[in-house]
Amino acid sequence: MMTVTQAARAASRRKASVPASVHTCFRTDITPLRGRRRRGRWDSNLATDTASGYTNRRDFQSKAMFAGPSSAFAVSQGNATATTATTLTAPTGFPTSGQGLAGCIVVAGPNASGTGSKVYGVIVSNTATVLTVDQWYDPTSTTGAAGTTPNATASYVVVPGQNPASWIALTADAAAASSADTTLASEQTGSDFKRAVGTYSHTAAASTAVLAHTFTAASTVTLNKYALFGACNTTGGGVMPFESVISSPPPMLSGDTAAVTVTITI
Repeated sequence: MMTVTQAARAASRRKASVPASVHTCFRTDITPLRGRRRRGRWDSNLATDTASGYTNRRDFQSKAMFAGPSSAFAVSQGNATATTATTLTAPTGFPTSGQGLAGCIVVAGPNASGTGSKVYGVIVSNTATVLTVDQWYDPTSTTGAAGTTPNATASYVVVPGQNPASWIALTADAAAASSADTTLASEQTGSDFKRAVGTYSHTAAASTAVLAHTFTAASTVTLNKYALFGACNTTGGGVMPFESVISSPPPMLSGDTAAVTVTITI
């Protein structure tokens, strides 16, 4: 039996355990229109750690955890001078260093006269005077539906933080996944398999969180890879922090359903 002093010395000589990095696992369960349900196997992800620029998974996580008022986002508010379906222009002088405001959310509302829609957008890039968003979202929607373009002189504020990577994307492309990938090659954009918001669940204090969505095929396609994104469409792009190859690619026929479950371990 060791004394307290001996135990303390022994503990000090042991190397501290290194916590596991954030990772995800994907699973797809297929229910044919006719026939038996096929339960898929879990596929581990490939994190985009070697991608360049703000597409890198580590950049995404850093902003999600630490980017707040100290990053001078609080000064990014005022009234726009012009808007389009994917931009908001203002004379404010948006910060551009360190990937600027990419990944943050801009909320736009009525102008000083009370005219205009209430919407928000995920900033995919910005200059000193122009924010480019993936789209304007309807804040009352739970599926990421588009909202109305805000008034040209809308009030706006950039919210501190990072939009979550809650969009599940699929592709029939059979090429190997790469940690340098920034997009999902030949991503499905049809109405049946286009990007969809995963339903989020998490147990308090647990080390995992889950995103899940069921896709219903309206076409014939073999799904080969999936990924998570921080924006709703391929035009806006958004960060792709995780990508995975499906080990047993499911051939989908019209009417089949694919239940995709993503488990994120922190």
